[in-house]
Amino acid sequence: MALGSAKPAFRCESCDQRKSGRSTLSVTSRRLCAGCSDQLAATAAAMMVNSENPVGQAIATTGWLAALRAHRRARQGD
Repeated sequence: MALGSAKPAFRCESCDQRKSGRSTLSVTSRRLCAGCSDQLAATAAAMMVNSENPVGQAIATTGWLAALRAHRRARQGD
């Protein structure tokens, strides 16, 4: 039976929400939604870049990088 334009559903292993569409497999083999994948990548990048105050600066940088990735992904869909 053909599903037409239905997208596959999965449960994000980070936010535990049921999502449809594309998922990302993390380095530790967790299946993540786009938002959680952006958060993970942004946090990793922020921790590597901010060496003086890694936790405080990384929190601020994480939000900025995750928002930038979400904006770019939304723009590519247009």
